[in-house]
Amino acid sequence: MAGVLPTALSSKETTNYARLCRLLVDVGTQALRDTLDAIHVPTNLHVVLAANKTTLQSLRSRKIINATQWGKLYPVISSSVSSRDFDTTLLMVLLRNLGGLPSPMAGWDTLPAATDFTRESDIARVKYFRNIVYAHADQASVDDTTFNAYWQDIRETLVRLGGVRYKAAIDNLETECMDPEMEDHYKQVLSEW
Repeated sequence: MAGVLPTALSSKETTNYARLCRLLVDVGTQALRDTLDAIHVPTNLHVVLAANKTTLQSLRSRKIINATQWGKLYPVISSSVSSRDFDTTLLMVLLRNLGGLPSPMAGWDTLPAATDFTRESDIARVKYFRNIVYAHADQASVDDTTFNAYWQDIRETLVRLGGVRYKAAIDNLETECMDPEMEDHYKQVLSEW
């Protein structure tokens, strides 16, 4: 007997999931990027990468860094390397291996204690939530209770990592319309009134 295909209709739960994904991908990646840039000045990143090529080559041989990521670390013009081109996974690998940060008390692959607010623990939190929310998700929906708990934890983590300037962007993302066509429709209706 064939399995039942899930419905493709949007719901509050699928919107919750989409919001969490945008929070982690858009804001979370930028917070990690800003953290890396604070540790390694962007104009000298190519020097840091050159000095650590053996370490990174070892990670590549262990398939922790893939060929696409390697190309972003070592472009033809080495001085053109930029953290703007790095995905979340690569940023995590660099922070963990070249950031000069100690391992969080619970380790890099475990959710840190709720009372541990070190930078390395917040980096581990971003990875943990990324894995829980979308890398290992079994469905693209999140109920309101879970959404609110995740949102609060992720929001606090990203504000600690990126600074208070992240607050407004995160708060806006939590409530902004996720369907631009519907938003345009309602704006048109309101203007007609």
